[in-house]
Amino acid sequence: MFGSQMARRTLLGGGLAVGAAAALAGCRTDGGGGTGTGGDSGGGDVSSIRPNYIPYDGPQPDLPGDGAIGVPNGFLSYPSPPPSTGGVPVGLSKPVEMMVQGVASATPHSKNQWWQMWDKDLGAELSVNVVDSTQYTAKFQTATAGGTFAEITQIVTVPQLPKLLESMFTDLTPYLSGDNIAKYPNLAAHPADAWDMCIINGKIWGITNPRIVAGTVGMTRGDILEEKGIDLIPELNSGEDFLDLCREITDRKAGTFAIGQIPQNWTIPLIMESLGGANVWQVDNGTWISQYETPEYERALEIVTQMYDEGLFHPNSYSDLSSTAVWFDGGATAIFAQNFASWQTRAGTDAKPYDYPCGVVKMPKWDGGGVAEKHLGAPGYGAPVGLAKTDDEARIDELLKVADYFASPFGTEEFLKVNYGVEGRQYNLKDGQVRPVADVTDERIPGPAYYGATNAVNIYSPGSQEATELLHAYCQEMIPTGVRNPSYGKFSDTAASKGAAADKKLNDIQGDIIQGRAKLSEWADAVKEWKSAAGDAVAREYAEQE
Repeated sequence: MFGSQMARRTLLGGGLAVGAAAALAGCRTDGGGGTGTGGDSGGGDVSSIRPNYIPYDGPQPDLPGDGAIGVPNGFLSYPSPPPSTGGVPVGLSKPVEMMVQGVASATPHSKNQWWQMWDKDLGAELSVNVVDSTQYTAKFQTATAGGTFAEITQIVTVPQLPKLLESMFTDLTPYLSGDNIAKYPNLAAHPADAWDMCIINGKIWGITNPRIVAGTVGMTRGDILEEKGIDLIPELNSGEDFLDLCREITDRKAGTFAIGQIPQNWTIPLIMESLGGANVWQVDNGTWISQYETPEYERALEIVTQMYDEGLFHPNSYSDLSSTAVWFDGGATAIFAQNFASWQTRAGTDAKPYDYPCGVVKMPKWDGGGVAEKHLGAPGYGAPVGLAKTDDEARIDELLKVADYFASPFGTEEFLKVNYGVEGRQYNLKDGQVRPVADVTDERIPGPAYYGATNAVNIYSPGSQEATELLHAYCQEMIPTGVRNPSYGKFSDTAASKGAAADKKLNDIQGDIIQGRAKLSEWADAVKEWKSAAGDAVAREYAEQE
C-alpha cells in the first residue's frame, strides 16, 4: 500500500500497511512506518506531480482551516437545506465493479435503500466486492496472478509494486496532476499532501481517503483527571511533569493505571516527540537515518522501561491486547494513545461507552521550554484506490467522476448521501444538526469511502460545539509546526519484502527490555542486526528517491 500503517506503531517506513482496520476510530493510519509505497521512487519532487489544491466553493466553515498545510475545517452546524454539488447524476454508461477492504454490508443490495440511492446518483449499479483487511493482500495477489482486477481496485503493497502498477493499472497523472484536477472539483479540494499517498515513480496511481494529519494523540479521561484536580488538557512543562502525571493518576489498589497499551508501540512515539526525536525517519544532508539508530530512541526506551518498572502500565498490557480500549472507556486507564480520529469519536459524543469528557496530552519538550513539536501522521489512507489498466478515456473519466461523487465535500447534499445514508431513514437533519436514526436497519456499505470520501478530513461533532472547537484548536496549534514523516510518498521494495520480519524481531527485543527480560545494553546490537537485515537497504532505497 502507499504510505503504510501496520497495527504496530514502530514499523520500517513509508506507507500504509496491509491489514489496517477499516473502522476509522480504531485503525492506525498515522504514525510510523510500514511496508508502503507512494511517492516519486523514480526521483524528483513529489510536489510537482500533485494535483493543485482548489478549495471547494461551497458552504463556508465556521472554523476555517488550511487544506494546503493540512489544518482541517471545523463546522458547528450543517446547512439546511444543504446545497447539491451539481455533480449528479454522474451518468455511468454501464455498471461498475469495485474491490476494496472492509466488511460486507449487513443488508444485500436488493434490500439496501442506501446502496440503491447511490446507484441512482451514479446512473448505473455499483457492485462492491468487500474483502476483510486481513485477507485482502492474498486476494489482491490472486487477482494479480490472473490479471483480473475489478475496474476500481484498492492497491496494497506487494514486492515489485512499481512494475505491477505499470503493467496492470491506469496512470492517472494526465487526468489529475496540476490544473487537470479542476475537472473533478471535489477531488481538487482534497488536502494537498493527501496525494503523496498515491504517487510512485512520478505518476499518480490512485485516489486516497484523506485524513487529518494530527497523528497519534494521547487521549485523557477527563473525569479521572478532574478527581485529581487536573485539567482535561494537563499543563505539562517537562518530561518529569508527564511522569508525575502518570504517577498521580495511577492507583494500583483501585485498579487504575496511567496507560494500558504495549509501551514500545504507543508510548515511545509520544516520548520521542518530547525528546525532539525523529518521526520514524530523519534525513540529514541526504542521509536517511531511522529513529531506531538515534540516541533519542534509546533514551525513550529507557524512560518507558522505568515507567513499566514503576507499575504505571496496566499489568496486562502485553497479554490482553484486545482490552486496551475497554480499559480506557471503562476507567481502568486514564491515557490512551490512538489516532486523531479516535479522539474525534470520543470527544464528539456522550453516548456510551464514550460518556465521559475526553481531553488530550500535549507532550512537553522533555527538558522544558514549551510544547513539543507534534509528529504528524499520514495525510491519507495508505492503500489508494486505482483503476485497472484501460485506454478508454471516456470510461476513465466516468470512473473518476465516481470518485468525485464519493469526495463530495462537507455541507453538501451528496456528502450526506455518501456518509450518512437516506434522509429520514438513516438520519434526520434538524436544527442544523445531523441526527442519526436509532435502531434502523444497518445498510452501511463499507469500503467505497476509501475511494476519495471526505468523511475523515473535517471536524464536526453534531450537537457539541465545545468538542468541535476543542479539536479544531488543537489542530490549529499543532499541525503547522508539526514534523512530517519523510518516508510518506516513498516506496521501498525491501520494506515490502523483508521489513515485517526484521521489524518484528526488533519490536520483540524492545518488549523484552521493557519487561526486564533483556538489558538496555542489548539494544545497540539489535539495531545493528535490524539495519543489516533490512534497515540499511530501506534507507538506500529512500535516498535514491530524493
